Amino acid sequence: MANDILEKILEDLLKSYMELSESEVDSLLQQPNKSLKERIGTINNLKVIIYSNDHNPPHFHVISKDYSINAKFLIENCELISGDIKSKDLKKIKAFYLSPKTKLVMEKIWNKKNKNL
Repeated sequence: MANDILEKILEDLLKSYMELSESEVDSLLQQPNKSLKERIGTINNLKVIIYSNDHNPPHFHVISKDYSINAKFLIENCELISGDIKSKDLKKIKAFYLSPKTKLVMEKIWNKKNKNL
């Protein structure tokens, strides 16, 4: 059982590193204590994530557990800027975004993590 847990952790870690560019990997290797991503929430099987030092415009990622969904949305208005997503999942994301403090929290996390951009 412990091996299964370790294998799952390593698999998720490897997937997250495989999505990075070569320069992002180099940056992480030079700063080993640097945070890679911050999960904002989970909507059913969808993870809502903001990555450290990501490119502008301010945005968040929505990724399914099986990586069949990998979409980006503007923090400003929840507009889909890349990726394919079913309308039922889009409705769930918009409902999550419209909850009272979500946008404020996302803006604060983006500004904290991306202050050098």
